[in-house]
Amino acid sequence: MTTSQHRISLFDFMPYGAPELLEVARKYMLRAVMVSSAGWVLVFALSFGTNSILASRKPTETSVIVVPYREIGTPPPLSSDAPPPQVRVTAAAAAPTAAVPVPVPDAEAPSDATIKSQEEIAAAAPSMPSTSDQGQQIVVAPPTEEDLPKFGEYVYVEELPEAVSKVQPQYPDIARDASVEGTVMVQALVGKDGRVKDTRVVKSVPMLDAAAVAAVKQWIFKPALNNNKPVPVWIAVPVKFTLH
Repeated sequence: MTTSQHRISLFDFMPYGAPELLEVARKYMLRAVMVSSAGWVLVFALSFGTNSILASRKPTETSVIVVPYREIGTPPPLSSDAPPPQVRVTAAAAAPTAAVPVPVPDAEAPSDATIKSQEEIAAAAPSMPSTSDQGQQIVVAPPTEEDLPKFGEYVYVEELPEAVSKVQPQYPDIARDASVEGTVMVQALVGKDGRVKDTRVVKSVPMLDAAAVAAVKQWIFKPALNNNKPVPVWIAVPVKFTLH
């Protein structure tokens, strides 16, 4: 074995890395752990001691003085020249007492007063129509004219009219011979009684308009409602004509 080979074999048995650095690193690592542990212990001791001191202190007592508003003095004036305002303090109102009912004599009708019979009432108003029911006359008030809206006038309703009875239009012979079909749009004014008061054709089919209007005038509707009361209103009614 040569000298160079002997040196190489000695290096093989040496430890990997620098032993001096490894030894110093262990020493500083141990020192750092001890210092950090001591710091955490000191922080915990300080916080515990602070909490103990704060808990041992007695809370300061504050006194509250309630002054009635009647004893509060007049505020100082805004300017020295103006006189101080006078503040009036009203006296306490007396407690309400229960009212005592006072009896009064009953009102009596005069002895010469008379009550008219149904016959006398009917005779006093001859213009009013009357009906006979088993010998008794019933006075019927004259019908009042409805306040009908004009064509195109908007009327607010909560429920629109609904058709109750529909009448099918009669197909004109001239339109049938000419094979004319289509839909006529009719605006109908439905009154409070559900009957058609007026009509307007807004979409025309010349040979079918008259038949559509004649049919719509015979329809009966459930009237429109506003606040649970019937109101007159214009609605659109389509009338369709077909040969098939």
